[in-house]
Amino acid sequence: MIYKWKTGSKALVDAQVAGEEIERLRVHQNGRLEARDLVEASRDANAPLHPAFEWDNNIAAEKFRVEQAKYMIRSVEVVVQKGDEKQAPIRAFVSVVRDNDRSYTSTFHALSDSELRQQVVAQAWKELEAWQKRHAELVEFAGIFAKIEEARIASE
Repeated sequence: MIYKWKTGSKALVDAQVAGEEIERLRVHQNGRLEARDLVEASRDANAPLHPAFEWDNNIAAEKFRVEQAKYMIRSVEVVVQKGDEKQAPIRAFVSVVRDNDRSYTSTFHALSDSELRQQVVAQAWKELEAWQKRHAELVEFAGIFAKIEEARIASE
């Protein structure tokens, strides 16, 4: 088995080492693995995945709070109401880059700015492609995959 990191992943250990260690733990635990099992197995300074984790609790706590904030920003939705009719909820905020600076902005602002709109659409295509790759083996989605390809061609 050859393991590699997904494009854009930020990892401090080799993907092959990570994949093999994760699989070893999964097998050792009768095919069942939870994230906390991986953390526990990596606590020892000599463990293969030890360098992949932040072990300074002050730093780790602050990083976790930042991740909680990102989760909160990504989780807020907005419902637009036109008269008596409510639209389906959409993400309230999206991540964009302007002048090499990544930040969040409102979805409405991003979609009304041509440069930011292009970023949002490009990101949506990346997410759709990632979803398609994750589920490529499921023949039940073949029709959806064909429609995605049609839409991709039409958008070019």
